[in-house]
Amino acid sequence: MNSARLKEIALSAGAAAAGIAPAAVIPEIKRFSAAVKDAPRGLSYLGRGLSRRENVKNWYAEARCVLMCAFRYWGPERDYAAELAKAGEPMSYLKNTGRKLYQPGLLARAGAKLSRYALNRDYHIAVKEKLAAALERIRAEERAADGKLFCDSSPVLEKELGRLAGLGFRGKNTLLVSPERGSYFFLGGIALNFEAEADAPCAGSCGSCDACERACPTGALKGGTLDASRCISYWTTQAKEEIPPEMDALNPGWAYGCDLCQEICPYNTAKVSGLRS
Repeated sequence: MNSARLKEIALSAGAAAAGIAPAAVIPEIKRFSAAVKDAPRGLSYLGRGLSRRENVKNWYAEARCVLMCAFRYWGPERDYAAELAKAGEPMSYLKNTGRKLYQPGLLARAGAKLSRYALNRDYHIAVKEKLAAALERIRAEERAADGKLFCDSSPVLEKELGRLAGLGFRGKNTLLVSPERGSYFFLGGIALNFEAEADAPCAGSCGSCDACERACPTGALKGGTLDASRCISYWTTQAKEEIPPEMDALNPGWAYGCDLCQEICPYNTAKVSGLRS
């Protein structure tokens, strides 16, 4: 099966964009390995399985290429304030969606804000359903085809594979940013057991823009790197201990996640979002 057909199948399964990355050693593992050494306790799991992250073949031995997919979860046509209000009481809403809650005190405050991604189905479930549908279609068209899908919970460098597949560039907010689609999308993929022509990596960049770094109230972003110990999103979704008072004092109301570095990004504004699918 050629790469064009693979991408057609991904789009028909619900992806907003798709690309092919090679199943090979990823040099980005060096930067990633250095970064996780300083990760806070709640992210210590990232340091496990580094050898598998270095090459998708170390995770799925039969891999010959990787179909990477971007699944859009927000766009300028959606009204954040209206959808947040519709969700209702934050703690009850999040419990009903099956999410783990580590900062109930923040959620109980008036005006508590939830990240946009949380105003959608749990992406671990939603994205895997779509990837599974794509893999089923691939298997149906190519009898010898097989693969292994991933979305966030597997030891795979998804953002770098996304860049290699041409889906975006690594922004100064450390997220994958698409020149056409901004950064409001989830990543997932399928490691496949056959060869397909890889796409050219995305060569874009933030240029001189550092709006996200200036918008971060805690100074977590600097020089294209993230200090997770100062990240509001980390403290509100992954840290099991109570948010430190100094971080809480700088937090402008976020109780689950934080969108500040995406809200300010020019690629996520309505002015440049008209082409987004």
